[in-house]
Amino acid sequence: MTVIKTDAPDTMTETLSLANISKSYSGVAALTDVSVHIRPGEVHAILGENGAGKSTLMNVATGTTQPDSGSIVFEGQAVHSLDPKLATTLGIAIVHQHPAVLPDMTVLENLQVALPASVFRDGGAHEVAQRLIDEAGLRVHLHDRVETLTLAEKHLLEIVKAFAVRPKLLVLDEPTAPLGADAVDALFERVRGVVAAGTAVIYITHRMAEVRELADRVTVLRDGRLRGTSAVADISDDELLALIIGRKLDSTFPPKHDADVDQPANFVLEDLTGPGFATVSASARRGDIIGIAGVVGNGQSELLRALAGLESFSGQVAVEGAALSSGNLLHRAAYMPADRHAEGLMMSLSVRENAAVSALSRFKRGFLIGRDAEVAAVHDSLQSLSVKAPSMEAQVAALSGGNQQKVVISRALLSDPVILVADEPTQGVDIGARAEIYTILRAASRDGIPVVVASSDAKELEGLCDQVLVMSRGHVVATLKGDEVTEERIVSAAVTSTAEVVAVAAAQRKTASSRFRRFILGDYTPTVLLLCVMVALAAYIVPENDRYLSAFNITNLLTAATALGFIALGQNIALLTGGIDLSVGPLAGFLVVIASFFVNDGKSMGTVLLGLAIMLAVAAFVGLVNGCLIRFGKFTPIAATLATYIGLGGFAFLLRSTQDGYISQSFQSAVNYSLGAVPVAFIVFLVIVIGLEFALRRRPWGWKLRAVGSNEESARRIGIKVSRTVVLAYVASSLFVFLGALMLMGQYGIGDPSQGSAYTLTSITAVVLGGTSLLGGRGTFVGTLAGAVLLQQVLNATGFLGLGSTAQYYFQGLLILVAAVVYTLARSRRTKRTLVT
Repeated sequence: MTVIKTDAPDTMTETLSLANISKSYSGVAALTDVSVHIRPGEVHAILGENGAGKSTLMNVATGTTQPDSGSIVFEGQAVHSLDPKLATTLGIAIVHQHPAVLPDMTVLENLQVALPASVFRDGGAHEVAQRLIDEAGLRVHLHDRVETLTLAEKHLLEIVKAFAVRPKLLVLDEPTAPLGADAVDALFERVRGVVAAGTAVIYITHRMAEVRELADRVTVLRDGRLRGTSAVADISDDELLALIIGRKLDSTFPPKHDADVDQPANFVLEDLTGPGFATVSASARRGDIIGIAGVVGNGQSELLRALAGLESFSGQVAVEGAALSSGNLLHRAAYMPADRHAEGLMMSLSVRENAAVSALSRFKRGFLIGRDAEVAAVHDSLQSLSVKAPSMEAQVAALSGGNQQKVVISRALLSDPVILVADEPTQGVDIGARAEIYTILRAASRDGIPVVVASSDAKELEGLCDQVLVMSRGHVVATLKGDEVTEERIVSAAVTSTAEVVAVAAAQRKTASSRFRRFILGDYTPTVLLLCVMVALAAYIVPENDRYLSAFNITNLLTAATALGFIALGQNIALLTGGIDLSVGPLAGFLVVIASFFVNDGKSMGTVLLGLAIMLAVAAFVGLVNGCLIRFGKFTPIAATLATYIGLGGFAFLLRSTQDGYISQSFQSAVNYSLGAVPVAFIVFLVIVIGLEFALRRRPWGWKLRAVGSNEESARRIGIKVSRTVVLAYVASSLFVFLGALMLMGQYGIGDPSQGSAYTLTSITAVVLGGTSLLGGRGTFVGTLAGAVLLQQVLNATGFLGLGSTAQYYFQGLLILVAAVVYTLARSRRTKRTLVT
């Protein structure tokens, strides 16, 4: 990370100069010798088809991607090894096309982890954050979890983060794609404001109307190469199109259907009512495309989800005279969601797998899938849609946005649907790919498949659709057909409506933002449930055996819970990053075996301290090995920690083949010392848990830990050093195992090579009971404490109730099952939010 002064006089007045930038991926050139110069106080538009290299170039400009060659000069200084953190320091901010937000964290936490502390110096974090989202028109609660936000709200949150740092260079990558007209106007007004103050703005878009309205200069990329730069006033739309697509585009929209007035309707909606919309009626003939219009958030997406069978409804949906229920539609409708990354594609799977997944029944050969039939069908479908991909086995994440959208269409058509429902089908897609998608939708309609398209672009609906239903506040306020389908009439109907809000939609909005609902969906609900279970269990046992609440039993229970709790804290840290640490149990046992050679009666204090130091060093080293295997050796967390699990078990038996080496009695007494019925060690454990919980919620360490587990790519984009965070997390995990080993030394008092292994699964159980997600990003340390105590309480209770040791495993299994069910029910909800604007 080096900044060097440059002598180049022509760059001194430029905010950013990218010179001769080249970048390749696996030998495929994404950028070739591209040079762009951005001046202060201007909006510089970057145009090009999907895959032209626009986003790659901006990733280079913001430090997310390192170029293979070329130079970056910022405000007259050559910058080497630019990364997101340095970019932020220099004053570079970006609004990503796919928002770099962290779904498991709240709106406030997303702002705190992404923005420098200096942003919050003008007041309390809550007050500053509230002001920032109000300025952007983002109407959500600061403690709403980001996964509950709509796609448009996530984009607004991304915009909030970018403007908050008052950047010298602002990069906007398709910022208006999911936004309604009012939000777009507000964004443009803010852009003009920062430009007037001297900020340089790079604006990436596929909409030339926006270029005309906002930009001063424009640069066009095609196939990773620079095709030209011009003042916007000096170049025509036709000239821009020729540069963008390299060919003449005869027409963006295919010819509309010439309907036979005597032809019966093949698609009928009658009084359709569901969450967020009411009494929707329409009919269409074969070959017609129905458009759904309106200001974003007025029931359009909810209506489309109902037509796809994803929402319940009343009323009737009929195709070719046959009524279809919600269950029928779920299995027979094809749905193209607005957010293709979150709902439309499985980004880690191949192009073939994504295209074929909805049509696998077509390829069945007995109990198996016929691979040849699958490959042939997918190949023909992708070829007919002109999908550009390295191969069918390439990850779909490697494709451009337009080609990803074609894969979604391919899957829809391969499923042989009775209806095709498309929500914002051309969002983030270049003009050439748009024309191809329009042609595909028109062809499907001509083949007799009813096509319903929702779009926030009235011009798109005018060119594509044969009739348009304009929605406002959940109601259809206008049905436009034939020559009535014009941009002016669509917009006019939407903005002049006086329809009342659908009651259910308003109730959902209120419920979504209520404090009680946020708590129920929050991280502390499992902890409260565990406390209730503990109280109920104690209340059941006490009448059966009054010794249950004796000081002796409470001390034993809390001491055992402390040993498990320290190990579980380490496990929790690993799980929060999205990993897992299977080595915690054997590591605890191995550390006790090491101690059995040093912490003995008759040994000097120096020897005892040396033994403890060796234990601490070994724990840290094991954590470092685990972290490095995962981040740099590219092992999965399970594979890496399973390897150390086996290795530590073997080393323990090499040191001691049988139980031997008694731990000093004075050391055991110190570990087991109690104040009344409460062990001092448990008090220490409780204090550490409170400190960790505070750090998890209020300090950068906790935000970064959860950010990596929530969405690693987003965490990297906002400047978090992901590898360092993960490696240090595994080191911390092993250090907590060291504390657990000290407790085991006091409890067992002997070096046992087989001791500790059982703590691996028990620690995972305690953490999961406490509500930590196995997928990472979500959990609490308080819940881990409660889970550890409950597990020991269950084991303790079996003795008092006279049950055998087998019952312990039944109870543990039952607890895990209940925790999994409750956790799943709490998380498995769809966001049903209707925005009233």
